[in-house]
Amino acid sequence: MSNVIAMALAACLSVESSNGIDTRIGDSGRAVGVLQVHPVAVREANRVERIMSRRQGRVARRWTLDDRRCPVKSAEMCRTTLEWHYRRGVKCPVELACKWRNPYSRCPAWHRAKIEREIIK
Repeated sequence: MSNVIAMALAACLSVESSNGIDTRIGDSGRAVGVLQVHPVAVREANRVERIMSRRQGRVARRWTLDDRRCPVKSAEMCRTTLEWHYRRGVKCPVELACKWRNPYSRCPAWHRAKIEREIIK
């Protein structure tokens, strides 16, 4: 894993779960776990994993909604999504971390500011 991906993943973990408790529920019950994973993020991670595994000639992992509560599996989903965007040219750790929250649209300024503070630390 590149340093940029590692930095982005660490920033996401810090911003989304300041105390590392995996039972967190946010966004009116839609976001769950240490990375505040929404159902759409699980679908996106599975989609990306299918594409990447096919290209690498390996069997794809498959995550479920229940996996959002597991810190290890949540981090795998996040890392897979971040790797996808990194390979597609997102090399700035702040921009990359923002892709976890909004993979295909602009990251809100307030969220970007949180990520920037974590990466600058």
